[in-house]
Amino acid sequence: DAISLAENPLARIRLGNIALAHAIREATGAEVIVHVTCRDRNLIGLHSELMGAHLLGIRNVLAVTGDPVAVGGESGATSVFDLNSIGLLELLSSLNAGKNLLGAELEGRTAFLLGAAFNPNLPNMDTQLRRLGKKVAAGARFVQTQPIYSVKVMEALLARTADFDIPVLVGLLPLVSERNAEFLHNEVPGIVLPDDVRLRMRGKHGTEGVREGMAMARELVAAGRGKVGGYYIMPPFGKVELALELMEFIRQPAF
Repeated sequence: DAISLAENPLARIRLGNIALAHAIREATGAEVIVHVTCRDRNLIGLHSELMGAHLLGIRNVLAVTGDPVAVGGESGATSVFDLNSIGLLELLSSLNAGKNLLGAELEGRTAFLLGAAFNPNLPNMDTQLRRLGKKVAAGARFVQTQPIYSVKVMEALLARTADFDIPVLVGLLPLVSERNAEFLHNEVPGIVLPDDVRLRMRGKHGTEGVREGMAMARELVAAGRGKVGGYYIMPPFGKVELALELMEFIRQPAF
């Protein structure tokens, strides 16, 4: 189990996740997975920040390209993108080998476990699968997906990633209302809700909306038992109790 910490998601300013990860480890002893984006630092900054993260005890890194600044609308900010997620994985693998990305020897080496992101919510996964192959070749050893709302999509994802032989952590972001569902579908890059899911949420809000959203999340967990590598739970609007409820359901033995 681990706490997964995004870095300035949707290109909006948040507390630095490496400092937060260190504080969480110090306070709880829990493992952390730190997301690192290519948007916010140049090549020099990425090297330094990653070596500093290792010094602080961070060992698990999810390499992501990151949403462009235009998505978040933070006035005056610019996107860097010296690397994309594949290049970042190559950088992390180089640090694990005791070198920087340019080949210079370092006085020591890191011991990062590298993760990659995957978006199965596309009409055709072929491009994502080709990129995943490159990410695995660059050192990725686990996958975290965008939120999934369809058992059919999850089963297709698992079938088409089986040959990579690495754990796939299925993203679960429970819906809580029709408005929430429509916002995610129409406004958030990488999230697509099937028509039948949007229909199930139609007219739902308050307690009824939470109940229906959680029912769909449990259906995904039930269908994935014994098949997925794990789950990546994103509680909506700080509703930690929903994450705890799903964790309890996930840990129940299958019958």
